[in-house]
Amino acid sequence: MKIVPFAVSLGLAAVAANAHAAAPAPVATWGFNNTLAANEAGAPALTAIDPLGASGFVMDTVFGESRWVWRFDGNRTPSEQAGLSVDTSGLLDGDNAYSVDIVFQFESNDSTWEHVLGVSNRQSDNALYVEPGNHLQVWPTGGGPTAFTFGEYHRVTMTNRGDGTVTAYMDGIFQFDLTTTSMDFSAYAAANPSRLIHFFADNLTGGGQSEFADGRVALIRLYDIELSGGEVGELPPLPAVPEPGSLAMMLAGGALVAAVSRRRRKQAV
Repeated sequence: MKIVPFAVSLGLAAVAANAHAAAPAPVATWGFNNTLAANEAGAPALTAIDPLGASGFVMDTVFGESRWVWRFDGNRTPSEQAGLSVDTSGLLDGDNAYSVDIVFQFESNDSTWEHVLGVSNRQSDNALYVEPGNHLQVWPTGGGPTAFTFGEYHRVTMTNRGDGTVTAYMDGIFQFDLTTTSMDFSAYAAANPSRLIHFFADNLTGGGQSEFADGRVALIRLYDIELSGGEVGELPPLPAVPEPGSLAMMLAGGALVAAVSRRRRKQAV
């Protein structure tokens, strides 16, 4: 049996710890712990799209855990649809590379299409949907093989490479690689100068404006890079809600890790 010197052992442990610490960290995490504020200091809160005043926090069981979630309650009429939005102009770099990780459910199949997220400021039908066959699709291109079940929580991850390539995963499982600019901020620069991401509420102009369903969201994570398939697979489905006493330490550490991760990834590109 080989004996590894104690100093070498410590060195290997440090390398392993640094490798773990350098894993991509989100620029913003919204855990819906009875608030729309982000976990990270300085990151913006989500803005509720709630024209009927019917949305709000409820307790629910998500992947076997009891926790707060945000229930969005609207109507298929475009002006009465509910959802969330966030201004990413201070969060993401000026390019089109980013990733969004969401844990949510649609309560029922209220439409032939259900809007998940878009970046057009609700000015285009091009977005990520659950399509009539109950699979993920970025309109107007392609789709995925795994059925989306209504009334159950799923983790949907969408990555945008920034060169016209979109990749999607459901519950950590690869769904599709598409060549499309539908999820590029630059495609809607005039209509969306604040680089808003809107969730669940469908477009207000053009065709297909009634593609909406009520639902619940438990987690949204935003990254300013394209996550790899391996990185998506390693994401915890639902991070634990931090204890109040450890929140400040987590925010400080998370900000440092995020900065290091972004710098290394950008240098690698």
